[in-house]
Order: sequence, then C-alpha cells, then structure tokens
Amino acid sequence: MREFIHKNSAIGKRITEFGLACMASPPYLSRNKQLIFLCGANRAPDLPSYRREAIKRYIQNISENNSVIYAESVLNELIKIGHQKNALDLEHDISDLADKIIIVLESESTFCELGAFAHPKLREKLIVINNSKFKGSESFINTGPIAAMREVKSPVLWYPMSDSIRSTVDGIGATFAELKQALIPPSRKTSPLAREEISQLKIDRASLYFVHDLVFFAGPITNGELVDFLKTAFGEKSYDPLSRLLGILRAGGLINSNLISDNKWIYRTVSKLPFLDYKTNTSSLMSTCRHFHLKNNPERFSLV
Repeated sequence: MREFIHKNSAIGKRITEFGLACMASPPYLSRNKQLIFLCGANRAPDLPSYRREAIKRYIQNISENNSVIYAESVLNELIKIGHQKNALDLEHDISDLADKIIIVLESESTFCELGAFAHPKLREKLIVINNSKFKGSESFINTGPIAAMREVKSPVLWYPMSDSIRSTVDGIGATFAELKQALIPPSRKTSPLAREEISQLKIDRASLYFVHDLVFFAGPITNGELVDFLKTAFGEKSYDPLSRLLGILRAGGLINSNLISDNKWIYRTVSKLPFLDYKTNTSSLMSTCRHFHLKNNPERFSLV
C-alpha cells in the first residue's frame, strides 16, 4: 500500500505549504461556533433522558454552529484511554473545552455535577434547568451553587419537570425560548490563535477544533497518518494528546471512526465545515488528500 506522505509527494508539498501558512497567519476561532456540554441523567445505561435528547435536538436545530456533546461520553472516553485523573478533575478538564455547560437537575448525580461545575472559573459557562416546584426552596442547591450562578448572571431556567427521567411526557419545551436567549454567543473580538496553539497540541478547545479540521481536510485518515501530517506541517515533536483529542471528538459525535485492523482506526468528520476560519486556501489540500484516498484507499469512504 502506498504511503500517505512520502518524499516529494503532492500531499507532502500541500501539507508543508499548509503548515507554513498556518504559522504565518494562524486560523481564527469563529465567534459564532459553540461547543456545548449537556449534563443530566440517563433513562438507561448509555441512553440519555428524553428531555436531554429533546434539548440536544433543539439546540442543534437553532444553528449549525452549535455542537452539543453529552458530557459523560467525553468523561468515559478519557477514562477508557487511560487519562490518569479522578472524575472531579476530569470534569474540570473537559469543561475547559466547552463554551457552555448545561446541567439538567433531574437526578441526585446531577446535583453533584452542579457542585463541581459551580467552581468560580466555570460558573459563567453554566446554564441550569431545574424543577419549578423547588424554586422557592431554601435548599443548599438554591442557596449555594444557584446563588453563586446568579452573582455572575448565569441563567437558571425553571419549569414543572416530570418526576421520572423515563417519562416521555415532559414540558421541557417551556424552557426553549429562554434557552435560546442564554445560548447567544457573547460579543467578542475574533483574534487568531497563537502559533503554539497550532503547532503544539494540548487538551484544550483550540487543539480540539484544529484536530477536527485536520481530519476534515485529510480524511478518511488514520491516527498514524495524522501524526505524519503534523510532523510534516510542524516538525518532529511529541503529539501525544492526539489520541485523547480524537477520543473526545469521537465521543462527542463530531467524527466517525472505524477499526480496520489491529489498533488501527480511520476517522472522518461528521460536519461538512471546519471549526476554524483559515486565511490560507485549504481547497487544494483537501482535493489532493481526497484524490489520494480515492485512488489508494477507496474502501475507506464506505466504512465511515
């Protein structure tokens, strides 16, 4: 099988040009794109509550710029691939990736999540949805985390929530108008990513978006081919966070994956658009990679 990148290949030249262009004029993070983590209960193992499913559908229908991820799927993926931290610290790590964190207070475990995410550094990202029958309660939830949220003007949405997380009859739609308003991105000046955010991968939002875009430009692509891509573009160095970033993207449903041999996965994005805004022309890079795969790995397009 022909190597993806080899000396003097068209792909190698395109990737080298791409790396130089990114370092000269780093891409921008669009002010409108948002990564939203949705926390809450499951009605069964690995099955979110019906109200969480309804919230995810609604948010993603508002705008194609909204990507909603069930937070526990990312947490489980990080644990599965050997992230050596306790669950509390892991939740803080994944919250750094999010623009907004929505917590539906529908079970005892979600009260604990609220306590974790009400940390001073995170509470401005929070949106909480709670049962209106507890609105006037003097509970710790109201006088502690929710009171802390009010101090930074983070929204709390109230409605008469069904007592059962397995109920398909629920008035969650009553919160949608307020939720839409709460999700309006803040006015912010767009600025390019720092050069080190492009050339040195970390477990942060910039690297997550960048790896997504590399899969978008060069996919369907394997983990090993992505490492070769990064080395060709930015030089020989460690790209150890790549596997974790791919795991997070996969857990969040932002990329598809398929195991094609022992410990060899191929990846392809779900979205038809990149996350970042590039000043360089990426069309030639995409077309060169696509031509290579169609000629040498046509079976990949039917797998992912």
